[in-house]
Amino acid sequence: LITHKLNEIMALTDKVTVMRQGKIVGDKNIKDTTKDQLAEMMVGRSVLLRIDKGKPNIIDKRKPNIEDTIFEVKNINVKDNLDVMRVKNVSFELREGEILGVAGVTGNGQTELLEALSGIRQVDSGEIKLFGNTISSKDIFVGPRQLRELDVAHVPEDRQRMGLVTEFNASENLIFGYHHQQPFSKSSVMMGKNIYNYSKKIMHEYDVRPQSPFLQTSNFSGGNQQKIILSRELNKDPKVLLVGQPTRGVDIGAIEFIHQRIIDMRNKGVAVLLVSVELDEILSLADRIVVMFDGELVGERVNENVTDREIGLLMAGITN
Repeated sequence: LITHKLNEIMALTDKVTVMRQGKIVGDKNIKDTTKDQLAEMMVGRSVLLRIDKGKPNIIDKRKPNIEDTIFEVKNINVKDNLDVMRVKNVSFELREGEILGVAGVTGNGQTELLEALSGIRQVDSGEIKLFGNTISSKDIFVGPRQLRELDVAHVPEDRQRMGLVTEFNASENLIFGYHHQQPFSKSSVMMGKNIYNYSKKIMHEYDVRPQSPFLQTSNFSGGNQQKIILSRELNKDPKVLLVGQPTRGVDIGAIEFIHQRIIDMRNKGVAVLLVSVELDEILSLADRIVVMFDGELVGERVNENVTDREIGLLMAGITN
């Protein structure tokens, strides 16, 4: 079994060999070790496996403050590319200074929901409102570029298909979506020096390795590719952050970094929607949790003393 998921290692194996930077750094019997010890061996330093996020701005879903509502989703239905209805009559609110986690097994409509919220896919019926204004309905559609101008950031589920052009270099990927704005462009001319200086600064702040703006993006590891996307989206001080599978295929050190950045945004008052199939990730980060099954929302919980079993049953469609 080759994996970076510590839960799998602890549950399925008897012995483990840990590699870091291409070298074996140690062997352990599972009965004699812990997840924390293995994480430290993998990264070379102590790692926080669960972030202390503190109290959210709003935790009681029964007493929503209307003025804090950023996204309002009303009875939306969304079809996929094969004209199959994947999101069915879904409604919820996303409020300022909270992380709303969307849990569910892959293929239950989360992808289409995230695409509808980010302006990639139009709803078939229902309505999505941003700051009280309709951005998607049967007759109205606001695309990704316009949403960026409304301070909506999007970290897509599939970084290589939707978030990056891997044949381009890091500096080009760091400005995508903002390349037409100053200081990156002036009178339709790309400002190479400004782009390079900006890229070096951002790569340092987000610990992207190697810090080489002209390196082709395909040569970066999965974790560093994800940091490129994250830095591009977060550095523009968004009011809304839509995040899909933020740590898919990412090493444990990068997971800690990404989780902390998401928490930092929430603590600044940003409204964060987190879509993840990783139940531990949802439970660690979310203030409220909604669960999708077969395109529908089958449950909502405030993340206080909720258990993984409770959410897991909802993910399987068991509501009783």
